Amino acid sequence: MDELYKPIKPKRISEEIVEQIKALIFKGNLKPGEALPPERALSKSLNVSRVSLREALNTLQGMGLLEIQQGNRTCVRPITTRSIHDPLVSFSKNSRSNILKVFEIRKYLEIGSVSLAAERATSEEIEQLEKILKVMEEDLKENRLGAKADLDFHTTLAEATHNQAYTHVMNTIYDLLQEELRIAWGSVFRKKDSRKKLFQQHQNIFKAVKEHDPQRGAEETLIHLNFVEENWRKDFINNI
Repeated sequence: MDELYKPIKPKRISEEIVEQIKALIFKGNLKPGEALPPERALSKSLNVSRVSLREALNTLQGMGLLEIQQGNRTCVRPITTRSIHDPLVSFSKNSRSNILKVFEIRKYLEIGSVSLAAERATSEEIEQLEKILKVMEEDLKENRLGAKADLDFHTTLAEATHNQAYTHVMNTIYDLLQEELRIAWGSVFRKKDSRKKLFQQHQNIFKAVKEHDPQRGAEETLIHLNFVEENWRKDFINNI
């Protein structure tokens, strides 16, 4: 009879830390790209030694949930990074035309995410989107490219789905296309007329989300991403 039961082993402090941070990531309290507090502050908040904290962070990094970025910042990685991102990196780097195929994935995923955001966005998220639009408008007036505000707008829309799986998948796609987006903003969208069109398209998407109109949100997103895709395609052809 005694063989049915196994002694309960007390968890190590580092294991407790791993479980807590893992839970925060999976519940969406810690979002992809978000930085953890500095080691000293985090160990104080958790009331643990820095040795135990380092051990836990190394474990989480090995699990693919965290990454150390420039300046020793510890950030949350998208859950899908290893399973989706790595094969797609090899695929997309194989040829420029493959980038457009990855963008096509983004396009139809984002149509769905904006539709969900239009249904589920809270007043706080709508307010945040409005603030980002104001930054975009200021960037346009000052003739700044505005790439950061553009990314902030799209990631905020993904978060407004209130579906952590969607958020992680979209962030994986954005991360994958990061270099191409940077090039696009430096070449394709350097013209102010193009950026004016982008701003208007973002405004239209925002209005649909604010009015909680999923169908219009999907339609406006398709118009926007078709415009981006068409400009990318022209740039790729001109640079073959």
